[in-house]
Amino acid sequence: MLEFYINTNCMNTIIVPTDFSTTAANAAEYAMHFAVQVKAKRLLLFHAYELPVALDPLMPGVQMLELDSYKDTAKNNIDRFKAELLAKFPGTNIQVDTKVEYGSITGGLEQIAQEVQIELIIMGITGGGALEETLIGSNTISVAGAMGVPVLIIPPQARFVKVEHIMLACDFDHADQFIPVNLIRQLINDTHAKLLVFNIEVDIEESNKKYPASIMGEGFAVHTLLQEFDPEYHFTKNKEYIDGVNEFADSHKVNMIISIPKRHTFFEKLFIRSSTKKLAFHSHLPLLVVHKSHK
Repeated sequence: MLEFYINTNCMNTIIVPTDFSTTAANAAEYAMHFAVQVKAKRLLLFHAYELPVALDPLMPGVQMLELDSYKDTAKNNIDRFKAELLAKFPGTNIQVDTKVEYGSITGGLEQIAQEVQIELIIMGITGGGALEETLIGSNTISVAGAMGVPVLIIPPQARFVKVEHIMLACDFDHADQFIPVNLIRQLINDTHAKLLVFNIEVDIEESNKKYPASIMGEGFAVHTLLQEFDPEYHFTKNKEYIDGVNEFADSHKVNMIISIPKRHTFFEKLFIRSSTKKLAFHSHLPLLVVHKSHK
């Protein structure tokens, strides 16, 4: 997994993968607004293209012609995509560049990460055809799972609202290993948002019983890690995690949710099970997926 880097002054490059769909256009528009808020210097629109698998591998000459044709089409499409985006932001100081590459989207992003410093990837959750509330686009799953760079997933109906309240969905389990303190510091510095830490409270059988030492210790670790941000802590006994997240986000005017996948099995649950559908579609809030790559 590639690691991401933190620029303590401001973000340099935000990558926006696109397939030229309506969902991708919405994510790019959100990215532009967000770049303005955090004073990012550059937005890089990226498109990866591949040849149809039906082409005959025994005819390499035909494949080369097809490849050139697809490349030309991709370049024309991304130039038009850029022009349409810039038309919505006249006079912007954000540098907007484009890049098209043959191959998979994840492979292309990994190559870009080797060449330039990337601090954030912003992308929609579906592309091309009609939106179905059944699963999140496989490309988004692949990117968020493979890249160490934080991925901000924009639901199809989400519209940019100035980020003033950031919600960290945290289970307090091994907090020192998983909470991305540097990323949170940069987000708070760049957006000046209030940090709200949300946790599902552990049931206590009797009101007079105390928390086990391990639970108390994890809670103390979280407070210690985040004390510089002066966050608000909120707890719920809601048994349904996603329902609790949605209810809290709605009632506290949250503009962005930070989620920290800890392992592959958790990641799959986050992105594939119906609970994620509620988080990504019902709440209509941007979801920042980040792996803690370094302290």
